[in-house]
Amino acid sequence: MEVKIARGRNPSVTQMDRLGRRSVFTCPDCGGAMWEIDEGNLSRFRCHVGHAYTHDLMSLALDENLYRALATALRTLEDRAELASRLQREAEDRRQPHAAGSWAGKADEFRRELEVIEGALQRMDEITAMRNAGQDEQI
Repeated sequence: MEVKIARGRNPSVTQMDRLGRRSVFTCPDCGGAMWEIDEGNLSRFRCHVGHAYTHDLMSLALDENLYRALATALRTLEDRAELASRLQREAEDRRQPHAAGSWAGKADEFRRELEVIEGALQRMDEITAMRNAGQDEQI
């Protein structure tokens, strides 16, 4: 039945409900609803668009999405910190100490937030390296 649905276009929710049970997870590719489909000892996820994942691949896809989101947050915070520093310098040049102090405080806050995101990305890199090292040992 799934092959027929996969060949068709956008199966209905009813058709997907016949394949499996709705999952609490969203598709890492399209953000759509996912269904969990059990076939014997194998369980996997599939969205109505056709993206399909085993549990391991779902975990990896979610990790990748999280890493991308954190990297985007990091770049945005870097931009915010740089802009705040620039606005601080401009306020100092215009002899506006109150505005300069406010921008300096914001730049410091953004840098502290940067450290948190950088730490999270570093931990994710370490986990990935340990996971890859474990896979190398299994080969």
